[in-house]
Amino acid sequence: MKTYRGIEVLRALWGAALLIDPDRVLRVVDSDGVDGRSRAVVRILGARQLVQASFSGLRPSPEVLAMGVWIDTVHSLSAVALALAVRRRARAGYIDATIAGAWSAAGYRDLSRAAPRTQPGPLDKLAEFVLHYLPGGRRLRERVTSARHRPRSPRQR
Repeated sequence: MKTYRGIEVLRALWGAALLIDPDRVLRVVDSDGVDGRSRAVVRILGARQLVQASFSGLRPSPEVLAMGVWIDTVHSLSAVALALAVRRRARAGYIDATIAGAWSAAGYRDLSRAAPRTQPGPLDKLAEFVLHYLPGGRRLRERVTSARHRPRSPRQR
């Protein structure tokens, strides 16, 4: 039985890389060069990834995982909007959108495998509450609910 989502470790490492050495990341993904504003944005994105990794933990509940899927999807869409609006940052925007989309897709895939907590914690309850009001959140909650009531194979236990 897998006791953690390795992708959360990767997310934390990616966030740390963005925080620690934003210049290196920018030189790889942004053909427009490094400036103070882009460096600050990359560090903010790194902090966001670290916060999300710490909130998700290694074994997020289905509710927390669904909230992460929503956040990553919005991140991806906003990065595409940046790429379309600021042509000189298009490459960085599309790369960021792809990475956020990959986090979102992995989280969505794992929704059916996430183990519900016997006693939901405050973060689980908050995620479930917030998802109720977000665009597309109800659909994610429905996926969480169907995953909770689906019989689990011995491999998933």
